[in-house]
Amino acid sequence: MSFILSTAALAMYSLSYFFNNKKSYLILQVVGNVFLSLSYLMMGAYFTMVSVVIGIGRGLICYRYEKLNREVPFFVITALCFVTVFNYIVINYVILSGAASPWDILYMIASCMYAISFAIRNIKLMRYVVLIPHMCAIAYNLLVNAPISSAISYGIEFAITIVVIVKFHIQEKRKVTEQ
Repeated sequence: MSFILSTAALAMYSLSYFFNNKKSYLILQVVGNVFLSLSYLMMGAYFTMVSVVIGIGRGLICYRYEKLNREVPFFVITALCFVTVFNYIVINYVILSGAASPWDILYMIASCMYAISFAIRNIKLMRYVVLIPHMCAIAYNLLVNAPISSAISYGIEFAITIVVIVKFHIQEKRKVTEQ
């Protein structure tokens, strides 16, 4: 079941990158996060699951600011990162009594980087910045021995981001300069 849910998440994430509209991108990311959080719940990866649930909130917050045609304030990004760190401490040290993996810090960094990248209104710049948390998430999933489908999912998302950057930003720039 976890595999099916993570595959549905991958489909939503993959589709999101082909939209040049930030609002559509964010909504598909939120839907993907719903599926992914359920997948991590099935695996018993509670810290990661709660981090993805925080990601749902992050996506909705960024969507709201995008809809209002406003920048996400710095304090909101900082608060999202603080909540992620708080989640790490509470889940791993209070609830699970020190069951933290040292690699959880990598996912915590990825979550904070997603908050930063989603807050960037320029979709071109956002696509470049989001490559960093994608790489962290791939490494995290490989290092914690998550089902290979999780690492592959982030890997495919990384590859699609590269394809979209080439298609929408590099090739279009070449067309403009050739004219």
